[in-house]
Amino acid sequence: MSRITWALLAAALLAAPSAALAEERYAVVIGANVGWANDKPLRHAESDAEHVRDVLVELGGFSADRVHLLRDPDTTEVRALLRKVSGWLRAGRGDTLLFVYYSGHADARHLHLRGEPMSHEELYAMLRDSPGRVRLGVVDACRSGSIVDTKGGRPVATFESQVVDELEVNGLALLTSSGADELSQERRALAGSVFTHHLVSGLRGAADANEDGRVTLSEAYQHAFQRTEADTAATPVPQRPAFRYELKGQGEVVLTWLERASATLVLPRVEGERYVVVDRAERRLAAEGRTRPERELPLALAPGDYHVKRVGAESVESAAVKLEAGARVAVSGLAFEPRPLSSGLLKGRPEDTSDPAELRDWRRDEALRLLAAGEARAALRLFDQVLKEVPDDAASLRGRARGLVRLAEAYERTGDKAREHRALRAAIAADPTLPEDPDFLRRYQQLQEEEATQAREEAQRAEALLEFQRNPRLGRIWGVGLDLFSSRGVMVIAATYVARKDLFPYVALDIGFGGIDAGTRWSLVNSRFSPFLGAGVHVGVPGLESDNASIGVGGNTITTDPKRPGDIPAEEVFNLNLHLDAGLQYVAQGGFFIDAGLGLAIYPKDGSPHLQLLPIIGAGWLF
Repeated sequence: MSRITWALLAAALLAAPSAALAEERYAVVIGANVGWANDKPLRHAESDAEHVRDVLVELGGFSADRVHLLRDPDTTEVRALLRKVSGWLRAGRGDTLLFVYYSGHADARHLHLRGEPMSHEELYAMLRDSPGRVRLGVVDACRSGSIVDTKGGRPVATFESQVVDELEVNGLALLTSSGADELSQERRALAGSVFTHHLVSGLRGAADANEDGRVTLSEAYQHAFQRTEADTAATPVPQRPAFRYELKGQGEVVLTWLERASATLVLPRVEGERYVVVDRAERRLAAEGRTRPERELPLALAPGDYHVKRVGAESVESAAVKLEAGARVAVSGLAFEPRPLSSGLLKGRPEDTSDPAELRDWRRDEALRLLAAGEARAALRLFDQVLKEVPDDAASLRGRARGLVRLAEAYERTGDKAREHRALRAAIAADPTLPEDPDFLRRYQQLQEEEATQAREEAQRAEALLEFQRNPRLGRIWGVGLDLFSSRGVMVIAATYVARKDLFPYVALDIGFGGIDAGTRWSLVNSRFSPFLGAGVHVGVPGLESDNASIGVGGNTITTDPKRPGDIPAEEVFNLNLHLDAGLQYVAQGGFFIDAGLGLAIYPKDGSPHLQLLPIIGAGWLF
């Protein structure tokens, strides 16, 4: 940041030596690890929010009941709480201050909260229009300069400082972890965001540049800016925090008073040593400071057991310290022991812990890391372990939902629609707000369309199966049958083509009376049992007939060997005839069928048509 910019900020915030303390201070502190469906989950946004909450309560003059911590909230919760806090501020007496902090995912337009998207413009407007005399916003997210344009925003013009000679400080200030087109980083070594880590360390004393025991807004921002820029300069995604300043008046906005500290750790007067303070279990980072030769550096901490780590370029040394309430302990008096560089600042898996809650926290955190690394199945196993112990663990349910979305994407790439849909439905069951996620919306709409299509197809298949059960003729292509006797002849072999469910053209070979028959039959009812009608033409083939083939009709017999009075020669009826048929057909599920009915043969004799009624008995299979 240029000297001119720092001069503007200093002129705006350090215009007079007196401090403008807002008597009534309210804070809304938001942390959201998971983000939207396409985001790589963050691991420490929610714990960063806890760090901010703790330092505000311990040192910032905020009573605990006025600091509202929201873990992974939806947009409705955030809006409702901000409206409620505005009501409290409106009813307040004297000076009031509102502090809003967000750590999580964002893009160029929106914070990635659950539910309906909240735009950067909306958050800015809610802060701007709040009745608090002083409104401070801190956004730690990718491209958060989008609200100064937000953690994920678009570049905007530089904001100018506005300094007005008024007696009381009032207005709005926004601090962001990165520029409008920059990413914000989490560091595994810090178990948190680079920007928030340095902001909290600054508020605990590392930013007290003028040694007056107070950390002002300008001091906190300058410290966070310089340390974040330095720590990320050599990375592929360097960060340069940004600010938007609309405060007016004389005086300073004091964020923390070091005199409120319950305990103090004092770093020595030496040149450029880096000290990192972690909790007793070495899994939570408390503060960081860099020494200067001209003065000692006090860090305000809560009472407890800590490890102080002196971090050099080639070495790490560690010393245990117990801070009692009211204690002021000099680091120079601690017994430091060398540690291997590979041990890092914080421990990994808590193998030695006897605390189930601590192990669950590690599993959840490790699952988020695996999910961000693309190892969805491994992440799901850890989420499931947590949920087995605490079935309603909200963070694990949301993380599990995101893991299932990643799994669905893998199934989509392999074309396994059934497993893709099951994974997406399981994700929605784990996180019912997922369909409101803008990143998930397209996939959800596609899922609904595909499931609707699948439901229609299944309904059609079920209807087809039911219709097939009612009418087994459906789905058949051809058939073969044998008439014992019929209007088509005696011992007739027929080949049938299923033209449609009710139309069956055929050709037949009459073995008994000798001839060829062709025609069609119609099934009248869509059922296993169905009346049928038919029509055909029979042409005799001399020499093809069998000996002694006959049909008994009434008191007469149609036969190929007429000997008795009343016998009718077969060639007389079957040499050429047109026949009309009617009867009943039964078709079994497997395609076997039986025909029974009557046929009326119309044949020429002595130059005039004659009629002959004939029984129909036959069977066969449809395939």
